[in-house]
Amino acid sequence: MAEDSHPAYLSPSELGTKDYWESYYARTLAHISHDTPTSNAQDQDKDDASTTSDLNDEDDPGTSWFSEHNAPQKVLHFLTRKSFPLSPRNTRKQPQPSVLDLGTGNGSMLALLRKKGGYSGRLVGVDYSRQSVELARELQRVRGHSAYRSDSEDEDEEEEEEEEGEDGEDKAGIGAGSDVKENPIQFEEWDILGSKALLSETGVEIHPSETDETIPWFPYQQGGFDIVLDKGTFDAVSLADDAKTSRVCERYPDIARRLVRRGGFLIVTTCNWTEEELVHWFTGGRNDGDRLGVWGRVEYPRFRFGGHEGQGVCTVCFQRLGDNA
Repeated sequence: MAEDSHPAYLSPSELGTKDYWESYYARTLAHISHDTPTSNAQDQDKDDASTTSDLNDEDDPGTSWFSEHNAPQKVLHFLTRKSFPLSPRNTRKQPQPSVLDLGTGNGSMLALLRKKGGYSGRLVGVDYSRQSVELARELQRVRGHSAYRSDSEDEDEEEEEEEEGEDGEDKAGIGAGSDVKENPIQFEEWDILGSKALLSETGVEIHPSETDETIPWFPYQQGGFDIVLDKGTFDAVSLADDAKTSRVCERYPDIARRLVRRGGFLIVTTCNWTEEELVHWFTGGRNDGDRLGVWGRVEYPRFRFGGHEGQGVCTVCFQRLGDNA
């Protein structure tokens, strides 16, 4: 692929429209509202959790494909392994890393990091769908997603043991994190492509004092989040009707980079782009010191079809490089 070119645009899909996601999450919220008991307040949380425990990633069109390939657990394993600098096992005596989840959906990935991964720092999930944010908040309130369950209920122990054998790394330090009720995950409505709080009209990074529009949850003093996650959000952006005409595929990676502090990490998981294409979108086009570079990748089973080798999902970990990295 030539350096001055970019991968071919994807054909538009309803999965790239805000209306689709608003409708889906509205139906899910209605389902919770219908099934959740309103009496016996003393046992409300227990009852709520039992009635919503079936709302898992396999039901969510934004995550079902990733769950089929076990992507959430593999990303969790990647972020908690010894070799990852900001793994909880490496930051026990340091300020805990902050995490931003772009296009958080039902909030399940952050729930995994908090409850199963031991990430006890500030976790923020954002989505341009108001219904998504309300759903994520409600599932956290009632512990309605399986990711909020205690380790004794973890159904993935055998799978994690298999992963331990694959890479030879121990699982010490991975387990129950801080309780989400005592240290809740923050879910906020935010459109990454529609905000000017991080960029000026010319695309130059600006300080919040230079604009009336600021983001209350953004760590300006730290220069961004330590870790930013994207599981399918770039996919949805790429499937929008105006993905080609407004060049959002070119705009998105640069904005996402600005959400990460220098030296921090951006982890992108996609089911629509190959690893080569994904790397090109996020590393091409910038020649100055402030850029993204490939730090690592998550391994998935590979397959051969029509003489070509590939995989159903790919995850690439980028690091924001620069003078302060």
